[in-house]
Amino acid sequence: MTDFGYLLASTTACTLPRPWSEALAAAFADLYTWIHPKRARAIEGRLQRIWSETGRPGAPPSPRETYRAFSRAVLDFLAARPGKRLRVHLDDESRAILEHVRASGRPTVIVSGHFGPWEVALQWLAREMGPVHALAQAHRSRAVERFFAARRAAFGVRTLSGGRPVAAALGHLRSGGWIAALADRGSRVRILNRRPIVGQNGLVPLDPTPLLLARRANAQILAGVASRASDGAIEVRFHPPFTIENNLEDGEARLQQFFDAHVRAHPTQWFHWAGTAG
Repeated sequence: MTDFGYLLASTTACTLPRPWSEALAAAFADLYTWIHPKRARAIEGRLQRIWSETGRPGAPPSPRETYRAFSRAVLDFLAARPGKRLRVHLDDESRAILEHVRASGRPTVIVSGHFGPWEVALQWLAREMGPVHALAQAHRSRAVERFFAARRAAFGVRTLSGGRPVAAALGHLRSGGWIAALADRGSRVRILNRRPIVGQNGLVPLDPTPLLLARRANAQILAGVASRASDGAIEVRFHPPFTIENNLEDGEARLQQFFDAHVRAHPTQWFHWAGTAG
């Protein structure tokens, strides 16, 4: 999609009544599922694996539910308006973790993945904690990249994707700031030439870049996940913060366990398309 397409979609999302825009997004998701059968089958295989591993009764959800959840997440991002409050649920543990991290005053690397409404969850966090810099892959289209960067910036999220993003992220951390990074997809911005790893029986592939950034900047790591609740609210959970000194594998194992547990609990709300080409 071009930047004009995203602008049109954003205008439509903000103009139409919410039930109409949700119905339109669901229709596009269903159409995409129908015209990309190979991708749908790959997602179907992942859902069947999760269903089998967790021993849940009944048939697993269909790939269409994953694409509908993704379209809803994109709709939320395009329809978001600065100043409009989001309905966000935090359990007591996650609220206490966030308050502890806030009070510490330490530089922080927020590590997450493409889970549920990940973009609007980051917008909410920036409003709660102050400006956040997001390390992201640049879109192939510069115009589209400018559109996404402008949308994030309106909510206090600055995108680090051009020039020397890793150097910019390190500088921001060393000045005591916060950065956010997604670790569940291979990144073009890596500190070390390492392939994404998957632990034993792991689901979520992990790019080690966020952990390496945290170690180099002596920053703490705050892993978080987001999901869409049945009542439409955003649910956010955090893992207790930790640091990386010498044992990178320990940090990778913590993220693997935390992210895999989340995906198994919300299998249709993980938007990982690797291996779904065709």
